[in-house]
Amino acid sequence: MLLKDKLIETKNKIDSLDAEIIFQEILKIDKAKIYSKIKEEINKKDLDSIDFMVEERLKGIPLAYIIGKKGFWKNDFIITPDVLVPRPETETLVEAVLNENLKGKTLLELGVGSGVISISIARENKDCFILASDRSIKSILVAKQNAQNFCCENIIFLNHDWNNEWLFPQVDYLISNPPYVDKEATTGKEEGIWHEPEGALFAKDRGLFDLQLILSKGKDYLNENGKVYLEHAPDQCEELNKFALENGYLNFLNLDDLNGDKRVSIYQC
Repeated sequence: MLLKDKLIETKNKIDSLDAEIIFQEILKIDKAKIYSKIKEEINKKDLDSIDFMVEERLKGIPLAYIIGKKGFWKNDFIITPDVLVPRPETETLVEAVLNENLKGKTLLELGVGSGVISISIARENKDCFILASDRSIKSILVAKQNAQNFCCENIIFLNHDWNNEWLFPQVDYLISNPPYVDKEATTGKEEGIWHEPEGALFAKDRGLFDLQLILSKGKDYLNENGKVYLEHAPDQCEELNKFALENGYLNFLNLDDLNGDKRVSIYQC
């Protein structure tokens, strides 16, 4: 079968960008070469692999799980069904932290997942030190593999559940993209999320439980002028600001993501 015909067939079944990514992954070529080789034949093995990935995508399985990786910030990261699929919105959190002078600073990430946040920061700041924690051993293994791939030596990974006692040292910046989706507000038709780890997505109390817990506990672990960076849903912003001020934080800053939604907040004691 010609590449051209298979590509047209695939684009009629799934999103065009997803189709192109699958072809790049199976055929081991970049996007430009897909179209320069458009009249070439595809062998049966590759055809079968394409068909398998398309069928998985039609089931609603996120593409990152199908091909085993996802682009985030400036790199591609290993992604497995044990971790949340990184979202472009989370790059707002990374960018905000990178705007700080991180030389000689200590950072703590709660809920490291695949490691995309800590690793993206560590790669651009060799002189900072990052503690990256997660309650899931499987997540930590994925994050460690990503860190090894990028030779990040300034990150230490810890298995820790923030619901338990905190034994962390004082840090300059606390960073987290915790679960903040209100499961009761979902329709069941949301794209992809039902294949992702529930513990990394959903939170009690209208999605606010983990965000408020981190704010409540986190202030006691900040050095002078330390800050907490949180990703959250846009409609949680005002309630989090109020909670922070009632719990000893002196000021806050709310940041928009690329869609213009209030997605990241910075809290300072």
